[in-house]
Amino acid sequence: MNTVRRSPRDRIMLAAVELAGLDGVRQVTMSALAARAEVSRPTLYSYFPDVAHVLEAWVEREVAQVQARLRDVLAADADPIEVLSAYVDLQLTYFADSPTRALITAAALGSPPRSVTRHIEGFQADVRELLLNLHRHGRLRAGADVDLLAGLVIAGITSVAPHVVSGRLTAVEARSRLLSLLLHGALADRPD
Repeated sequence: MNTVRRSPRDRIMLAAVELAGLDGVRQVTMSALAARAEVSRPTLYSYFPDVAHVLEAWVEREVAQVQARLRDVLAADADPIEVLSAYVDLQLTYFADSPTRALITAAALGSPPRSVTRHIEGFQADVRELLLNLHRHGRLRAGADVDLLAGLVIAGITSVAPHVVSGRLTAVEARSRLLSLLLHGALADRPD
């Protein structure tokens, strides 16, 4: 059997995620974290000063991985609405794939570290560019506020994510409802 041995840092982050999923983010202690990760407390403290930093590091890594996958979506040569839909789908699927991931990401992003804030700003810039592309192709109404719409798409993803995590909506249903709601008044009438 080929098992991959994780680094102590990775084991610590994984242990934090597991403990947070079991007991909630606020219940994770450094002692429990060291025991779960099978590292000594001095080793734990050599990597992270506290639980918040462990979770921040995990969220930063997760966000960077998602952003790499989003780059592939943005590189697609397709209709901007299709690209925007795929972009939103990927973000919502991220939450649907792991409820623990969603809980920890939401908890850690209560006051995100600067590196995560940069990623979120990057997400908003991506959506803004997709909306500008729609505008350049005459697909948005003349008065549509692209910056406001981009912010609303990102906020909307955050708002519908709990419905996806709970299973109330699939990622595709959530995306469809979100984009329909946000773009309904912004899309230009298309000739039939």
